[in-house]
Amino acid sequence: MVRPLEGVKCVCVIMFQQAPVAFSMMADLGAEVIKIEPPEGELGRQLLLSPNFPLSPYFETNNRGFKCITLDLKKEKAKEIVNKLVKDADVFAQNFRPGVAQRLGIGYEDLVKVNPGIIYLSASAYGPDGPNALLPGTDGIAQAAGGICSSYGEEGSRMATGQVAVADETAAFHSFQAVMVGLYHKLKTGEGQLIETSLLG
Repeated sequence: MVRPLEGVKCVCVIMFQQAPVAFSMMADLGAEVIKIEPPEGELGRQLLLSPNFPLSPYFETNNRGFKCITLDLKKEKAKEIVNKLVKDADVFAQNFRPGVAQRLGIGYEDLVKVNPGIIYLSASAYGPDGPNALLPGTDGIAQAAGGICSSYGEEGSRMATGQVAVADETAAFHSFQAVMVGLYHKLKTGEGQLIETSLLG
């Protein structure tokens, strides 16, 4: 059986849940997803480990179907390898704080020179501008800042976040949808584009 995204190549520098869940759905549909991790591995690999099971179920679920490679992006040779991977890719994604990808030489303006048709997803906590743009963020902070915490907890008790990663998962679905629309646009026009999503959004 041919899956609908077979032949689509994605290169990703993504971590935790917000962006990986979007690309695990793409891998489920047949896309080739190459994930770049730092030499020590993504921190998500350490979550929910137990002595009886050395693999993180959190990491394995959120990164299913990926091909993972290790690169130290602060080194020039690593940037050369990223450029080689991106040259024939359809999608590139990162979920750093705004400005970090640019400092590493893998921002949109850097990679569009390598591949003018690239669909570039930047998934941050608060979006590319505004008073909180440069702050780090997590699912719980986004739930609180977005007001969704008011839906949880009992009357008279302290506010709490949801039992599940509502912001991460919702952001992942939006990112997945945005990349799919980007792929459709590219199919119709040949043009790539920059897509910016956020946890809070």
